[in-house]
Amino acid sequence: MDYFYVKPEDVAPNSICIRNEESKHLVRVLRKKIGDRIFAADGNDTMYEALISDIGKSETHAEIVARHSKYHESNREVTLGVSILKNPARFDYMVEKATELGVRTVIPLICENTIPRHEKHQRLENIALAAMKQCGRSWLPRIQVLQSFDNLLNISYSCDVKLIPHEKADLTKSIPTFLKNFDAKQSILVIIGPEGGFSEEEIHKALASGFKSVSLGTRRLRTDTAAVVALSQIL
Repeated sequence: MDYFYVKPEDVAPNSICIRNEESKHLVRVLRKKIGDRIFAADGNDTMYEALISDIGKSETHAEIVARHSKYHESNREVTLGVSILKNPARFDYMVEKATELGVRTVIPLICENTIPRHEKHQRLENIALAAMKQCGRSWLPRIQVLQSFDNLLNISYSCDVKLIPHEKADLTKSIPTFLKNFDAKQSILVIIGPEGGFSEEEIHKALASGFKSVSLGTRRLRTDTAAVVALSQIL
């Protein structure tokens, strides 16, 4: 099954309208025709099952036959705060895999040991969109603006569970062991440090803000690998 994206404002009570490049890809590349059944996500947790009713130059109309709420979505709402990387390709990879695994929000961070000080926000949003369609999710992960570690701590109060994996954490405190005591529907924020790891001060600040230390094992992992491992264990 091929999945497409329909903007929320292009959803009517009984129909959807897929526009521009998304419509061209549907018609010219995938050769969809009138009468074909398609699935289109609005990025807000709804997947529309629809039959193509009309094809124009830059838009495709389809009649809705079914709506699927939280299609291919986890009960856990997971936010990933993660340091941007010196190699942007590795951060791109991480956003793609985080989307496939089911993350709801990605917050790029600048930590004490972070080397770059900027990221290509639109590119990251495009990667998340492509990954959402590829794996058939109905939620488009929100890519937040780049922010400081301290600012993340200030807004972290809204999450039920807050985790900080780091090298000095007790090896017995794994994520699966820790989450046994929590409801599957609780919101989770996990933060991953830069190539040089979190500083001692950052770990102290996080613990003081209610984060819990967890271990990802004995080996030192790259930032993008650590993010994928943590999300896999949570989701």
